[in-house]
Amino acid sequence: MCKISGDDLRVGLASMLTLFFILTGCAPGSMQGVYRAYFGAEPDERQLATIDMGAAYEAIIDDMYYVSRSEYGTVKLIAGVHKIKWATVFGVSVMVESRGYAAFGIISKVNFESGHVYKLCADRTTGHGYKVYSWIEDITTQKIVFGEKKP
Repeated sequence: MCKISGDDLRVGLASMLTLFFILTGCAPGSMQGVYRAYFGAEPDERQLATIDMGAAYEAIIDDMYYVSRSEYGTVKLIAGVHKIKWATVFGVSVMVESRGYAAFGIISKVNFESGHVYKLCADRTTGHGYKVYSWIEDITTQKIVFGEKKP
């Protein structure tokens, strides 16, 4: 018979809670800050676009700005074309992925318009051979500006 000590149980529970918070984006302090992805003086708000981190747990903008959702829920950047590398993670059955999660990276180049709010989105089907959908939605116009939304 396997004997589990109190310390083992506490470590296991702490690990499971940590993974839960990471996967759900509910880590303490998450979604709090606004990351400013530009240099110099504060630009006029009318020159800026806003990105809601949404399903992304991290993003790299223009190969210069690293944004972690555990610290920032929103990104402000000068309107225009920007390259975004972003990653999302899903909890999955260990029968599908032995680790219990699957992470995906997405690279996109999007023209972000001033005054618009964009959201990084992801969804998936379930079971073996699941398909992942990643897209960026312009919340202001309710249009998809990159990728494919899950049907």
